Amino acid sequence: MANALTDLQLMNELEPVAERLLDRHISMTFGMDGPWGQWVNRWTAEENRHSTALRDYLVVTRAVDPVALEQLRLEQVTRGFSPGQNHQTDGDLFATSLFDSVIYVSFQELATRVSHRNTGKACDDTIANQLLARVSADENLHMIFYRDISDAGFQVAPDQAMRSLHKVLRNFKMPGYTVPGFRRKAVIIAVGGVFDPRIFLDDVVMPQLRKWRIFEREDFTGEAAWMRDDLGLLVAELEEACAKFEQSKQRHLERQARRAERITADRVLATAGTLTLSRR
Repeated sequence: MANALTDLQLMNELEPVAERLLDRHISMTFGMDGPWGQWVNRWTAEENRHSTALRDYLVVTRAVDPVALEQLRLEQVTRGFSPGQNHQTDGDLFATSLFDSVIYVSFQELATRVSHRNTGKACDDTIANQLLARVSADENLHMIFYRDISDAGFQVAPDQAMRSLHKVLRNFKMPGYTVPGFRRKAVIIAVGGVFDPRIFLDDVVMPQLRKWRIFEREDFTGEAAWMRDDLGLLVAELEEACAKFEQSKQRHLERQARRAERITADRVLATAGTLTLSRR
């Protein structure tokens, strides 16, 4: 099997680690009683299967150092995933209510689905594309489950749900953000078109806000109404961030192109010098 991941293998390096973190956090937050416990167990099993399948693909194709990947996994799972706890963020991100966690996972599962699907397309490898398409299909079902629970929450307790939504979106981070070197890897992923600010806004944030009719609802009161308006400002801020990223990305690609041209020119000159010496 050809190894066609190149720079995009970094996306897959993160996933086997990150997949193992979120399931543990959810089970600790929600508890394991009754039907909910059955769902968490099944969801955890499916996420673990994703992690195993991705890891096995990377190992079989020799895309990564398996020892380094296992060391990274062990370090990260030992550290755990609990934004807002254990000093993993500067502020209070979530994990103080059921709404906080369910709304967070609604966005996280959709972001994971999108990034997996884009990674599969970018890999230019049939097996990787099929594998990630299957994983993405599972993630989509997970997302629908959590999204619909969140939707019911907006019907029952709109103000409380809005407070959670505002907190999650204003502080959103993916589970892999505590992985060593995540920022550098996230930049490579973004430049590669797998997951960038525009994708986050258009394919993750806005679909959920439209589904929950956040800007059309009139049942928010007091602070929750202000938070709804502030989310409108957040969307505008994300639009601005998208524009800035595109400018930075273009400059980065231009620098890469110039660097490649210099390397090619140096090689041509070196080859020409060798040919001249050989004729003598």
